[in-house]
Amino acid sequence: MVVPQVADGGAGFGRRGCVTRPVSSRAATMLRRADELLSEAAGTRDAAERFQLAYLAALRGAGAVLAVAEVRAGQVVRRARTRNAWVLMAKADPGFARWADFFADRSETRAAIESGITRTLPADEADRFYGEVGSFLHEVEDCLSDRVTVPE
Repeated sequence: MVVPQVADGGAGFGRRGCVTRPVSSRAATMLRRADELLSEAAGTRDAAERFQLAYLAALRGAGAVLAVAEVRAGQVVRRARTRNAWVLMAKADPGFARWADFFADRSETRAAIESGITRTLPADEADRFYGEVGSFLHEVEDCLSDRVTVPE
């Protein structure tokens, strides 16, 4: 994975419709953690655990998008009332609204796995989800790779 560091941090929209903003060091750290979680998911045989780890990776990816959105002209934006990562991500960067909807639709599955309501998950469903999370993280990486890292 390429860690975002040097590029043009001008205003406007970049590749894939993502809002062009400087990258915070926190965003780069969150993206690295997302990549680690996805790698961990790849190594697990249990489909429910694979799904859960991939979901956590997606949350870290959303956190990276949010970290970039918080940095505006050197000031941190006031936190929103909602703590729903998918709602916040869609508002912070409309280029990720489709992904926000996708992951929000799978939040119930994650909650069921975590609470023990669902102990099994079809392997093909976990594998498809894993692949989608990988695609999402590549888009996050693409959006971040064209920005300047801003120390926090």
